[in-house]
Amino acid sequence: MKQPFRLPFVLVGLVAFVIIYAFIQRPAPQPPAPPPPLISLEKMGHLVSLKMNYADIIEFTQPNAVDIPWTRREVPLGSTRVLLVARGDCTVATDLRQARYENIDNSARTLTVVLPQPAPLQARLNHEAREKGGSYFYAVTEQGLQTIIPDAKTRTGAMDKALATAQASVQAACSQPALLATARENAAGVLHATLLATGWTPEVTWETAPR
Repeated sequence: MKQPFRLPFVLVGLVAFVIIYAFIQRPAPQPPAPPPPLISLEKMGHLVSLKMNYADIIEFTQPNAVDIPWTRREVPLGSTRVLLVARGDCTVATDLRQARYENIDNSARTLTVVLPQPAPLQARLNHEAREKGGSYFYAVTEQGLQTIIPDAKTRTGAMDKALATAQASVQAACSQPALLATARENAAGVLHATLLATGWTPEVTWETAPR
């Protein structure tokens, strides 16, 4: 006797097997990749985004006098005047060790990078030879009694203070608002391109500068 009803059951079972097999074999959807870990930025340390060359003429006069014993008066002996041609450079950098992420959207793959304000990293007065672009004393002149009896201590003091003034001037020049603005723009461009390469669209913002 024939059994005509077995074939549909076989087909149903086969279809069910195929569906279950396909469901088991189908890879589970992967969650969106997280943003690059901050340690990747931290390892970059300081991101130098601006270098400035400095040149100026520093004039300084060091007076020389002798105290009168048992009084508060002194006798001026003259002075030493120096003219220093100061040359140097400085770099402005952002400390990426203080960077942080905010407003992370894994589905849209967008985030905000908050950075500390850039600051001078190294301000350097060039002490190499004049022929190599270093600083040099253009003139050292004595005034008053110093022209007759030169005092090495006064001369050395004048030169040292002129160099210290030049060093401070390099640091101050590197802190100008216009230079810091350019450093921010350059640093933001580098980080924007870096994160774009990882598949994320960043917005770079800056900490409020302390008053």
